[in-house]
Amino acid sequence: MMKLRINPIVAEDMKNIKEYIAEDNEEMAVKTIQEIYAQIENIQQFPHMGADLAKRVSFRTDYKYVICGNYVVLYKVGKEYVEIYRIASRYYRYPALYFHKRYLKSFFL
Repeated sequence: MMKLRINPIVAEDMKNIKEYIAEDNEEMAVKTIQEIYAQIENIQQFPHMGADLAKRVSFRTDYKYVICGNYVVLYKVGKEYVEIYRIASRYYRYPALYFHKRYLKSFFL
């Protein structure tokens, strides 16, 4: 199994997701977070399972993504590790916002 690296901002993403859902349903908020963590474990075990982000954006990138309910787990596969980059709403224009070329290098060098 590959090692897992998680961008520190993912914790903030998860907190925001939980708080947003909990406004309406605390139980669903916990369930959603558990599902996202389970998906991250799946990515760690099967890192190439995700779709190539390059097919969704207008620039070259080796990032991948997996849909998890209403959210998208954005990640990159390295030689020895999987890097979880962000968790975003699947309805948000995530490729354009989170994956603008100039931001990629600043997170994973």
